[in-house]
Formats: sequence, C-alpha cells, structure tokens
Amino acid sequence: MRGGAVGESNGLLPRGIRVDRIGEHVHLAHTEHVNWLIYAGPDGVTLVDSGYLGQRKLLVASLAAVGCRPDDVDAVLLTHAHADHLGGAAWLAETYGTPVHADAAELPNLHRDVLEQAGAGDVVANALRPGVLSWALGIAPLLRGRADLGVPVATVLPENGVGVAVPGRPRVLRVAGHTSGHVAYEFSDEGVLAAGDALVTRHPTSPEPGPQLPPSIYQHDVEWARESLDLLRDSHARTLVPGHGEAWIGPASAAVDAALAAGAAW
Repeated sequence: MRGGAVGESNGLLPRGIRVDRIGEHVHLAHTEHVNWLIYAGPDGVTLVDSGYLGQRKLLVASLAAVGCRPDDVDAVLLTHAHADHLGGAAWLAETYGTPVHADAAELPNLHRDVLEQAGAGDVVANALRPGVLSWALGIAPLLRGRADLGVPVATVLPENGVGVAVPGRPRVLRVAGHTSGHVAYEFSDEGVLAAGDALVTRHPTSPEPGPQLPPSIYQHDVEWARESLDLLRDSHARTLVPGHGEAWIGPASAAVDAALAAGAAW
C-alpha cells in the first residue's frame, strides 16, 4: 500500500511467503491467504495471529527469517479465532506450551463452543460471487480437515487500552463485529498497529485493493464492525497491518476513512 514496506528480511524463504521488516523489532509475514506479525525484540518474541494449520512450515520459516525458532515464541496474541488466524497458535500451544491470549468475548469462538466464521453453507449460498469458489478451493488443503480447530486454554486479555504483559507490550484495542471478541494491537514504541480483519487491504473475493471491510460472508455483524472501526482513529501508529493484504503506511485514521468509504465488496 501507500509508501510500501520498511524493508525485507534477509534469508531464503520458501515459495508463498514474504517477510517484511515494518518496525525496529516488528516484521510482517505476508502470504497469499493471510498475514501474521512477529515482534522479536530484546524482551522476547510475540506473534500476532499465526496462519492456517496447514501453513505451519511457512510459520516456522517466517520465524527463522528473523532469527527465531518456534520454541522462542513467548506468546501468541489472537486478533480473533478464525481458522486462518489460530492454526499456528493451536500447534504452538500443543507442541511447546506457548500461551495463547484472546479477548474474553472471543473465548466461545476460540473453544469452538460457537463458530462465527464462514462455513460450507455460506460458500454454497455465495458460490456465484466472484472469487468465492476459488477462495474455498485454495484454503481447503490449509484447513487440513480441521475447520473446527480450537484452542482449549487461553489467557484473557486486559481491558481496552491496556498493554498486554508480553514482549512488545502492545495495547489492546477492541474492534468487535468481525467476531464478537475481535481486537487490534498497537505496538506504540514501534509505531505499528495490527488490525486483524477489522479492515483489510486486499481479499481474493474483492475486485479492488485498498482499505475496505471484509465481504459480508466473513462478518459476524457488519454494522457492528463498521461502528467499531472508528475506535482505531486515535492510534498514533504510522503502519497498519491488516490480516489480509499489504501494510498501509500512513495514519490509521486515513485507513479507517478509506475503508468506511469503500465499505465491503458485497
């Protein structure tokens, strides 16, 4: 997006992933289907989101690109509990006992007591919309048959505006609507805002790039999502990292204005 990335990490990476340095200690792992963020600083390593279960090799490669191993990760912070954001977190928690953090309102999704994400019925109902079938076929192998994958134990995030006691100490910003407990994380010292799917800058089912709301099939409550997006305006970050698409370089308020003006593709 506008201004481009700060810089790319060195090292060989497998096909299908790019790792960009977007802050002194923050890197964006960008894949065709979803993004995640790596904070690797003197105080430790924090992941924000973690890709699909079937992207585990890409997750490990992204950590290696910034000089880390999976067992170096001190915590995973989830923006929300959709399958494309928690797959790696579930693997890290099971394999290394890595703590996973999520909003209290997101725990039913995380534990799979409810499932506020697009399912097979939604895909069938929207199959004639551009990009939906190709999207569904593309992610099917990444799910590994575990669209219902959850994380049984999680640490509840502090209240809105408070820093999380993990490396990087990002502030919690509650921007619900995409799911009931969706949050964003502001790494104030790094000038980076991890927005999750509160807004995206590209999506395979949308014909246009740029800040926008995810299509309605992926939203739990579209109007709630629009209203919550205003809460990102006060962020002082100069780089906004969406869950899908390129990083936005510039004021978060400008990304919010652009996303609200664009709305959703459908």
